[in-house]
Amino acid sequence: MKDRDEHLVWKDVSSRLIKRCGIFDLYESQRRTQNGRQGVFHLLTAPDWVNVVPLLTDERGRSCFLMVRQFRQGISSITVEFPAGLVEPGETPERAAERELLEETGYRSQSLQPIGTIVPNPAFMNNRCHTFLAEDLSRHAPAGGEHGPDELELLDVLLVPVDTLLARIGRRPYCNSMTALALYWYQRGIREEGETGADRSRTGV
Repeated sequence: MKDRDEHLVWKDVSSRLIKRCGIFDLYESQRRTQNGRQGVFHLLTAPDWVNVVPLLTDERGRSCFLMVRQFRQGISSITVEFPAGLVEPGETPERAAERELLEETGYRSQSLQPIGTIVPNPAFMNNRCHTFLAEDLSRHAPAGGEHGPDELELLDVLLVPVDTLLARIGRRPYCNSMTALALYWYQRGIREEGETGADRSRTGV
């Protein structure tokens, strides 16, 4: 870190584990600045996340995303999101993306490409979210079957036209911030490559 940033840095004086919560660990960290200011911060140590943007065409030839509907405990409401999940110990983000796509939708991708990585909330979290574009999709298992979602996940799989998501992102049920972020990565890739969503889609239904 450059010396010009040292006055902004908080360094650990002590840290203790408060609780292990399965998908994250809660720590209490006492930290101090270069000029002696001190504070206590509550921080979450969490595995990295993956987001998968599965792209295909429907029977009418429209470019669509393969998405999931589920009840979200935090807001006690139904959302529609891209398939997503945690990177398990020993997994690469790409392998986790392949697994989550299969578990949540029953589909595999022959073309899985990373399109963006970001830190979801650096104020109190330490993990990253890796987003992948999944094309050339083929169905391998029924959603919820042998390779289905976790025990506490209840999912419906649906096709959402690309234009619909672009028009409604940010409004329920399309209100998950990681879905909005994944849509941004997708759009940026389209702009950079000079292609349209329809040009990039693959038949897979």
